[in-house]
Amino acid sequence: MIHLVRSSRRRLLAMLASSAFVAIPCTNAFADAAYPDRTVKIVVGFAPGGTNDILARLVAAKLQDKLKQGVVVENKPGANSAIGNDFVAKAQADGYTLLVSSSGGLTTNPILMKNLPYDPVKDFEPIALLGSFPLVVTVPMSLPVKNFAELVQFSKTSKDGRLDHGTPTTSFVLVAETLTAAAGLKFNHILYKGSSPVVTGLLGGEIQVGVLDSPAVVTQVKAGKLKALAVTTAKRSAALPDVPTISESGYPGYDTPIWTALMAPKGTPAPVLARLRSAVGEILKDKDTVEKMHALGLDPGDADSAALGRRIAVDIERWSSVAKTANIKAE
Repeated sequence: MIHLVRSSRRRLLAMLASSAFVAIPCTNAFADAAYPDRTVKIVVGFAPGGTNDILARLVAAKLQDKLKQGVVVENKPGANSAIGNDFVAKAQADGYTLLVSSSGGLTTNPILMKNLPYDPVKDFEPIALLGSFPLVVTVPMSLPVKNFAELVQFSKTSKDGRLDHGTPTTSFVLVAETLTAAAGLKFNHILYKGSSPVVTGLLGGEIQVGVLDSPAVVTQVKAGKLKALAVTTAKRSAALPDVPTISESGYPGYDTPIWTALMAPKGTPAPVLARLRSAVGEILKDKDTVEKMHALGLDPGDADSAALGRRIAVDIERWSSVAKTANIKAE
């Protein structure tokens, strides 16, 4: 009789242990299904006013309507966006901390920065390519040039044959280096914490040229406060239709777009990623979103996360080659 009681107790304990073990994934599944049940934060690694910040705020406003929860944007500028990117890479992978990153933060920081604390491939889950856009070769109104060809000639008369070039990120440095290779320009690269501070530097005459994201400069250009000389894409920008391309300016075949993406920490649950990709995919197709992005010179992206992953890998290879040719070393 005693043997039977002990045997039954052992069976009961085994059943309870088995039930507890099974309950763990069920609890996680319920949590994923309830996502989100609190505010979602989108981190931007640059100061307010640049393309990444503008896109993050545009997407955040529409994403909170889709998710029925608050979505806030937090700027963590510094170290060419590495501070903000690293913050998200190390955040809890639950979908409540996301990253809007420039292509530079994901594809050129690994090339130009020693001891980068995050891995753009291993530490993030791609969600969506938010948009791509040209950079705009922009100069102060006081600079005595009217077009890109005149800028090239002007640079040859400047001290040391170099122009002071303000840049918010490493990816823009490498784009500028493709210009030097194509046109024979030479730049002194001066790093800022975002595109908006570079614009301030141009307006104040601190620097002579900025190769900048179109949303950051379009307002100042249209107001006649800055001069746009050329764009870096193969086609003209819808926001600045009168500004020629680099290709039209005497360098056929030149085409160097920049892009911005939405990422999550590696290990974010698949159902959460699926929810975000679906919502952001709808946002990028929304007529109002498309019109607002076109007005800023942006081409809307999509939520093809696999294609985004491949693009990151291809761009890392491309920019590695540019840096090698320009003899740019990681610092």
